[in-house]
Amino acid sequence: MYQLDRIKAAQNLRGFSHSKTAENLDIPLATFKKYLSGERTLPHDFWKKASQLFSVPLSYFDVKNSTSFSMSEVNFRARARIKASYSNSIAEYISLAESINSYFSRNVKNLPIFNILDDYNLDPDSDDSPEITALRIRSEWGLGIQPINNIISLLELKGIKIFSLPLNVREVDALSISLDGQPFILLDTFKSAERTRFDAAHELAHIFLHIYDTQTPNDEVDYKKRESEADRFASCFLMPDESFLQLAPKEMSIGNMIKYKSYWRVSLQAINYKSHKLNLLTDWVYRSNCMKINSLGYHKNEHQPTHHDQPILHLKLLKLLDAKGNFSINEMLNEIGISEEDFNNLTFNSLRHFKEYKNSKKPKLRLL
Repeated sequence: MYQLDRIKAAQNLRGFSHSKTAENLDIPLATFKKYLSGERTLPHDFWKKASQLFSVPLSYFDVKNSTSFSMSEVNFRARARIKASYSNSIAEYISLAESINSYFSRNVKNLPIFNILDDYNLDPDSDDSPEITALRIRSEWGLGIQPINNIISLLELKGIKIFSLPLNVREVDALSISLDGQPFILLDTFKSAERTRFDAAHELAHIFLHIYDTQTPNDEVDYKKRESEADRFASCFLMPDESFLQLAPKEMSIGNMIKYKSYWRVSLQAINYKSHKLNLLTDWVYRSNCMKINSLGYHKNEHQPTHHDQPILHLKLLKLLDAKGNFSINEMLNEIGISEEDFNNLTFNSLRHFKEYKNSKKPKLRLL
């Protein structure tokens, strides 16, 4: 009934080795390996114990992933330094995100569709291709040159599949990948609101500049070049040069930059970098600011932080399904093959918010 290869998927999801799994299931390692190879028949309670160990529903072991991909297709920083266990776990979370998206695609009509721009990559040899692309997307999307209020909901509206990344791993702030032509972004929401907004714009750059590029990067130099281009795109997309210059304080002191960053809702480091790039700061002042920002701890804990951008799509979809009648959370989770905790961790706690919404709609009994 269930698939043995899903045991390996569950191990990857939770970071379990064969020996750790066998130990927790109270099975000799050699016997466990024979179970996986099909040499020995599984005991009758094996799947139930595995379900409890990995905190997944039994239906998880019956899921057949329709989309296959390689981790080389995933864009994320510090690719060379990430542990294999983290990489394996990320791959499984991507698969779960794709399963969630497939469920909603089957059950809800007229979901937002992503449209790539014609000649989106422009001239890849141009020195300012990232900035030109960022401004063109702003123009195509009717954003003008003002601050973006909610970049997460904006990307959802444009058909990009946005999920939260459950792993709090220093080497991975966010990631992006195309699955069957659909762009997915997973964001680490453990970071500051400013960092998350920049990460979202950074991954948007990969979608327009790199994911659909036919040339695959060959070495670490190519990856670093792509990361640099994505950072430049993100800076311009969140803070267009023209508007940034018009509104910038005459004196770009640390105090003034702290006030100015609240307008764009970006980090102090981003304001300092942008000011230097636009020649509002000399090299010496820029470097001095970097050292001061670090000494004050503002590179880790943002001073006067902004609020986190909130997604709207998954909660809205749950409400739409509920309005149709006969909607069951458990049936949905079983069809997807996912636990409620994993669903929440991947969808910015949408199920928790949905339950709060449902409870708020219940009639209140009062004694007269």
